[in-house]
Amino acid sequence: MNILFNNPQLYLIDYPGIDALEILDKRNGRIGLLRGAVAKRMREEFREFLTRPHDEEEYEDFLAAHDAILFQPVSLH
Repeated sequence: MNILFNNPQLYLIDYPGIDALEILDKRNGRIGLLRGAVAKRMREEFREFLTRPHDEEEYEDFLAAHDAILFQPVSLH
């Protein structure tokens, strides 16, 4: 398990042993687990996103663009 990112809005965890990526939206208490090609694509998108500083609104927009994968309430995780 590798913590790739942690801020007040987002927590991103990489599980290289099972080729998975877990995304936790701290604002709404939702989580998503991605595997395989989808996880790889998300890692690449996130690395690109982090190449420059962002304000809170840009993080909100980034998470909103991936809203469909954040469907599981954290309380059930």
